Amino acid sequence: MVFHLLQALAVLFLVVVVGHAAVDPEIYFKSVLPNTPMPKAIKDSLSNDISINTNHKESTSYVLSDPNQVFPNYKYNCEATPEQIMDKKTSALFFLENDLHAGKTINLHISKDTTATPPFVPRDVAESMPIASNKLQDIYKEFKVKPDSIEAKLVKETVNECEMASNKDADQYCAASLESMVDFVASKLGKRVKAMETRVVGNESRSLQGYKVEEVKKLNGDDGVVCHQEYYGYAVYFCHKTPKISAYMVSLVGENNVRAKATFLCHEDTSSWSPKHLAFIVLNVKPGTSAVCHFLLENVVAWVPY
Repeated sequence: MVFHLLQALAVLFLVVVVGHAAVDPEIYFKSVLPNTPMPKAIKDSLSNDISINTNHKESTSYVLSDPNQVFPNYKYNCEATPEQIMDKKTSALFFLENDLHAGKTINLHISKDTTATPPFVPRDVAESMPIASNKLQDIYKEFKVKPDSIEAKLVKETVNECEMASNKDADQYCAASLESMVDFVASKLGKRVKAMETRVVGNESRSLQGYKVEEVKKLNGDDGVVCHQEYYGYAVYFCHKTPKISAYMVSLVGENNVRAKATFLCHEDTSSWSPKHLAFIVLNVKPGTSAVCHFLLENVVAWVPY
């Protein structure tokens, strides 16, 4: 009992310190989510070759991923674009809940398409350069991108999405630092959360990888928070609270000795989704008629309470 009291006091001390000075992001993570192991997707962004521990924007480097990388759009009010409908990698992610079981053979592409991992920057660096449309020219200059380039177009899309999700008190939010992501998750789910992510061991084929489902393990059926990495010069995640989901971990064994532990989420209530969402086109169902499920890519983190 004394040990638990001392542990709680230590966490409280860290939180107080955080409020007055810059703290290492890993220490901050542990202070807010003391029982949650840090997911690899986040660790990768912390271990990137960038001056993470500096608080000076001038000494910060930025990394823009391959602009040809596909970022699947899970936003429920969005209509599918012709490019998404034609893209086999994105379409292959969607399933009906009863269609996934041990022994099934499926084709997927769930690994990151790029080796360039955008880094997290300290919270004060992120706050010194707001993600705002009236700052676009400054952002282009900071990231060294030409305003008429494909990179600029993708950065602008991220800025527009983040402006629409700028209220942390709502159920969606753009987290521009590790600290702001952790704060959002804790505010929506509390501190007893499990971080889920997809992990691929081996090199997936560049198109679709053949897999056999070894095991499907259900973890919970409750609210959750999902954070998708956006296209930006540093790590920015579009996080949204998702009600009425069922979360699964799926063990996959693939051709060429590729193996994966994949996160699989099922949305039990889709009645408020756009009727033209990609999931309904792929699965040939209508909003509210059945659960819609999808795999998460390696650079997506799902948080579920336990």
